[in-house]
Amino acid sequence: MRNGIYKNTYNNLFFIFGIIIVIYLLLRAYYVDITDDEAWSFYNVKKFWYVETLCSGNTHWFNFAAIKVALLLGFEKAWQIRWFSVLCGITFLYLGFNWIKTLEGFYNKLFAFSLIFLNPYLIEYLSLARGYSAGLCFMVISLYFLIKATDKNKKRIWPFLSLVFAGFSAIANFGFFYFFVIYCVVYFYQVYFKNELGFFKKSSFYVDVFYAIGIVCLVLRALLFIRECANDLSEFGGSDLISSVFVSYINTLLYGNFYLPPTIKYSIGSVLFLIIMVASLYGILKSKSHLNQLYPYISFILLGMFFLTVFNKWCFNVLYPTERTALMFYPLSIIVVVQFFNRVLMKSLLKKILVYIISGLLIINFSLNVKLISGYDHSYCMNTNQYFEYLSSLNAKKVGLPVELYFVFLKYYQITNCQFQGESINNYKVNKRWLLNNKLQDFEYLLILPPYDLSYYKRTSIKFKVIKFFPETRSLVLEVIK
Repeated sequence: MRNGIYKNTYNNLFFIFGIIIVIYLLLRAYYVDITDDEAWSFYNVKKFWYVETLCSGNTHWFNFAAIKVALLLGFEKAWQIRWFSVLCGITFLYLGFNWIKTLEGFYNKLFAFSLIFLNPYLIEYLSLARGYSAGLCFMVISLYFLIKATDKNKKRIWPFLSLVFAGFSAIANFGFFYFFVIYCVVYFYQVYFKNELGFFKKSSFYVDVFYAIGIVCLVLRALLFIRECANDLSEFGGSDLISSVFVSYINTLLYGNFYLPPTIKYSIGSVLFLIIMVASLYGILKSKSHLNQLYPYISFILLGMFFLTVFNKWCFNVLYPTERTALMFYPLSIIVVVQFFNRVLMKSLLKKILVYIISGLLIINFSLNVKLISGYDHSYCMNTNQYFEYLSSLNAKKVGLPVELYFVFLKYYQITNCQFQGESINNYKVNKRWLLNNKLQDFEYLLILPPYDLSYYKRTSIKFKVIKFFPETRSLVLEVIK
């Protein structure tokens, strides 16, 4: 009786903490200026041309549709076009909380909560108008319905919904195609192949096969089109599994604010990789002893996803996922690690001490990395709205922009609220003589980011006057004096 009271108290406590994190997510979605990746998606919706839209791996289809809905309703602000990602992010965290409620002991709940709710990089991508939030959300919804499908009184709708949402995750973000492929292996074994041979007589089997093949064909055709058209998917990734996935987990968790020597990070990443591999193998090989329905399925899916990434790298030279693309492994890794610690160490004092230390470090790290106006990725897009509002107040006609801000200006701000013409000053470094003779005097203002480099203008008689300094980013607005 007393344990039940404590368990409810702990759950209520973590629910309150979860609400605080959700509020933080909402504030980030509201205050963070639009990033250049979001700007590209906005532009493709606003100025739709199917070739440009389908050519880019940056076009995440559900996110694209969500932005389209926002624009049809007249909503164009950054926080407004993020509505779907925020909704998916909240759903992801809610299902994570429901899983935390099933764990025994305060320390287990704290450990799981710290890993799910207190990763600043994960929260960052749950609040941006990209496809990662939807992919993660649909992944955990799929797992939720898979568990319901294993109940003795299961209904046909539960396993089918689990397959549907697994397919949605692959469409939301093509990186989650790894998850969908391995998930299908688990799904068809569990639902059709495990207990009977007459599955081919069931109409539902053919419906599921048709759906799965449809998702595979759709995603592969989209990836082939991207490869033939732009091949921009091949530019982001790594050549080493440990560095790409596990070291990037460390980098993004620390949010770039704490320096660790590369050898230390690689060592920690290797240990993390080893723990996840051992935890996954334990979940599969000891499934009869730990009697946890979720653990062996997740372990198999996670190992299968790693196998596919290695296979693709060795056979087709597809780069390993890293940073934001490696987020697809993150919720599965959390589940196997938490379950492994829970089963192997049980109630040992060493486990409690270790879990409390890790959880405490995660709490401190998150507290030090709370940011409402920027993030780990796209930090150069911080304050862009402030820059362009100031330049518009000057009634500027033509402004030279750094390349880091040029595309977010071109694809978003120029369309929504900026009346001046902006050009990238970085392009003019290629031909200095032509620039000095013909182009520099055309600008009224220059917006530059640190580190400042105007050495390629030194031979011209045109001078510059600093008229605005932005202390948070140390950016400058220069007036071109002719």
